Amino acid sequence: MAYHQTASSPKCPCFLILLVITVFCCCFATAKTQKSLERGASFSVEDDSGFLTSPDKSFTCGFYGVGTNAYWFSIWFTNSENKTLVWMANRDRPVNALGSRVSLSRDGTMVLTDVDGKIVWESSTNSTPTGAERAELLNSGNLVLKKPTR
Repeated sequence: MAYHQTASSPKCPCFLILLVITVFCCCFATAKTQKSLERGASFSVEDDSGFLTSPDKSFTCGFYGVGTNAYWFSIWFTNSENKTLVWMANRDRPVNALGSRVSLSRDGTMVLTDVDGKIVWESSTNSTPTGAERAELLNSGNLVLKKPTR
């Protein structure tokens, strides 16, 4: 009596694993950017979704690493090889990686705070709140605070 053995093909499990990884990576990549930062919301240095992108995806705004545990809140060209910066809020005072965040406060002021809660930069230096409901990055690369439309 002869037995005919066939080797089981691992192609199906490998394909399935590759498919799951691809879907996960695509979902993860699209979750990394936001169209706007709403009033009362914030994102931190360690937050993977802490980036704003312009509608045409030419510009990105978020935390840019400038050294060990040091970050600038910046705007850069999205597709540049070395993240060519076009603006930064805190050039002379990089923030710490853990716990630093940018927020759009309830009064509509955009605020960058360091890990100790100290304000490093804010969008308004006068005592009048802006009343902005959201921050958006435009196709021009400008980060703007938008007030509610009436």
